[in-house]
Formats: sequence, structure tokens, C-alpha cells
Amino acid sequence: MPDQTKIGILGGSFDPVHLGHVGLAEESKISIGLDRIIFLPCLRSPHKASVPSASPEQRLEMLRIATKEQEWIDVSRWEIDRPSPSYSWIAAEHFKSEFPESELYWIIGNDQWEKIETWAKPDKLAESLSFIIFPRDNQEPEPKKNFRSTFINFHHQASSTQARESIITDQDSSSLLNPLVREFIEVNGIYRPEN
Repeated sequence: MPDQTKIGILGGSFDPVHLGHVGLAEESKISIGLDRIIFLPCLRSPHKASVPSASPEQRLEMLRIATKEQEWIDVSRWEIDRPSPSYSWIAAEHFKSEFPESELYWIIGNDQWEKIETWAKPDKLAESLSFIIFPRDNQEPEPKKNFRSTFINFHHQASSTQARESIITDQDSSSLLNPLVREFIEVNGIYRPEN
């Protein structure tokens, strides 16, 4: 990867990755002029134990399937392979050391942006990253002191919860999931409650 690039990082559980995730990456790339976006799945999905979820390897594979047409998207297993707990500032330092000449952007929703000061070591985040923020729940983001931020106008109704429910109830998921991701889910029996 050449130096002086703009790299976006999009973290999450991606359980499963849905069309909104990929749409958000595309909108961020266009709006900010990003050269590359890294999808960074976390090790554990934060669901209750009673909710069926995909394994880390399955979530990685679904991300690869969903983004194979976007050559500018990378899927990183860095956070899945490292010991817990994992904090965003550690990830920021890792990618800053990996791409020292690049400008790093962290892509988050306004719900997380409003709580950014409560994240671990927010001063390190502010130092290492610029933030790309998209609206959530019809709440428009506002600037924060000491943080570099850009707001984008992106709305998508898809959620991973909806996607899982569409699988469990055999509903149409064409507005939520890449059909190849849906096929992978069906073939591997993911999200089906255990009998």
C-alpha cells in the first residue's frame, strides 16, 4: 500500500455482515476520499448466550464474501487473533504502526460518538485518529472538542438483528443480506436455534 493514503477502519461484530455495512463503507469512501477501508471484526459477538451467533471464523468468511467485489476493502483478523480484552486505542496504535504515513479514520455511528469520551484512553484516540460519523436514530452528530471529525449523511435500515431474524423465520432477506452471504448462512446452518 502506498504512503499518504487515507484508511478507514470499521469495527463491529458483523454477526452477520449486512448490506448496510458495505453501503456505509462505500459512502465513507466516496465522501471522504478514502483509499482503503479495513473491516475489523471483534473476537466475541456481544449477544446474550441464548441468541444463536456465528463463530469468529464464520463472521470473517461472511465479510470476505460480502466484500469480494470491493478490492479497496480489507478484512482484518487482527482483533480476533489477539488476547482479550481489546480496546479501540490499542487497535488505533496497531494500525498507526502498520501504516505510519497514512491518515487513519475510525467509522462509527452517532450513538457511539456521543459516548466517545467514555471509551478507554480517549486522548490516544483523538491523537491517532480522525472520526467519520453517521447519524443514528435520527440524531445528527455534533463536533467535539479535541476530536477531528467528519459527518456523513448515510442511512440504512438494515441491522444484524433483523438479518438474524430473517434467517430464523425464513423471511426474504434481499434488502438486508448479500445473497451469497445468505447462502453461506443457510449451508452452514448459522443462526438456527438448537433443537
